[in-house]
Amino acid sequence: MSHDVISKKLDEVLKGVHDAQSAAKHAEGRIDAMKSEEIKKLAEDSAKAAEQLQEMKSKQEAGEKAALELEKKFCRVGAPGIEKGNEAYLNQMTRYLRKGESIDREVIGQIADELVEKSLYGLDESERAHEIKTLTAGVNPRGGYWIMPQRASQMVDRIFETSPIRQLATVMTTSSDVVEMIVDDNEAASGGWVGEVQSRGQTNTPDIGMLSIPVHEHFAQPKATQKMLDDAGFNIEAWLSQKVTDKLSREENTAFVVGDGSKKPKGFLTLPAWAAAGVYERDAIEQVNSGTLGTVTADGIINLQNSVKEFYQPNASWLMKRSTWSKVMLLKASTGEYLLSPTSLRDGNDLMLRGKRVIFADDMPEIANDSLSVVYGDFRPAYTIVDRFGFRVIRDDITEKGNVLFYTTKRVGGAVTNYESLKILKLSA
Repeated sequence: MSHDVISKKLDEVLKGVHDAQSAAKHAEGRIDAMKSEEIKKLAEDSAKAAEQLQEMKSKQEAGEKAALELEKKFCRVGAPGIEKGNEAYLNQMTRYLRKGESIDREVIGQIADELVEKSLYGLDESERAHEIKTLTAGVNPRGGYWIMPQRASQMVDRIFETSPIRQLATVMTTSSDVVEMIVDDNEAASGGWVGEVQSRGQTNTPDIGMLSIPVHEHFAQPKATQKMLDDAGFNIEAWLSQKVTDKLSREENTAFVVGDGSKKPKGFLTLPAWAAAGVYERDAIEQVNSGTLGTVTADGIINLQNSVKEFYQPNASWLMKRSTWSKVMLLKASTGEYLLSPTSLRDGNDLMLRGKRVIFADDMPEIANDSLSVVYGDFRPAYTIVDRFGFRVIRDDITEKGNVLFYTTKRVGGAVTNYESLKILKLSA
């Protein structure tokens, strides 16, 4: 091989080496440039993260400061601004601290809005709106769910007045559906006075009667779901039983006073009046006029009491509505003085009228024209109550799946059994 060829090959090799070195330097430059960009970007990201961290820290400090201010103002009943802006809050908070009475939820919501609005200073509008939205107790999705109500163990009841006839009448139990009584209200005839040898004729034998007291049934059937019975926080079954027995008891008490006898006891106010004053009639009760239409009078009260025979007076009592007793208490003499004893009006411990007890019966009629508003006499022989069974409850969880029926029944009868031991005041002239 000639010297020129060798020299040419050597030049090509040297050029290739030089080109490779140039390419390597170029690649190294590009790598350095890329590293610089990444480092610069990382530095920018770090600075931005540090800035965001500082901003979050500032917001956290502002929120803690606002919460501390809220806590201070809620704990101070007399905090500035509250005593002037919301006296209802002060009054209810005072009762809560002294007696433990609950504060109205509406008042809580109002005072929370007021305190939040005044306390979140140093924040821009968007931040204030966010914080207020978060801390509003009056709206459930905005925090109201966190306000847990306190459930008192005491239940608010409604009292229903009734007529305590069972306390006054005769009460008996039967094993049948009807009770029969002999009515011996007739007297034997007299032949008069006779001489020693004078002839004696036959005299009339007294007649007797029969009185039947049928037993009637009344019922209730409330329903509760099985889930309610399982999961309620108190004894639903006992509560329902108490409500039903109370209602049925009041219904039978009403029947003892004004029942018409059709599928229910016959009340003593539904019997007809004697045809003539002082003339005895079976299946009727004497009515004494008050002397003035639609008004209870002192004369009427005196006449009513004295119309009852002395035999029944020791255990006699007055029966009337509470409002009627108010009218009796207001009776005055012509001089303007109250007719009732001043001691009774002052002390009010014993409800007494002409030496006899006054008993309130809510089923007695209100004062009105021709009303039968007052009854006087001995109720023990006058009225008889017959019980077949006490309250009976059948628990039915089969008829309606998922529901439990409480079928409650009571069988009872009642009727007047003495027609002269009671007298009724009729508010009529």
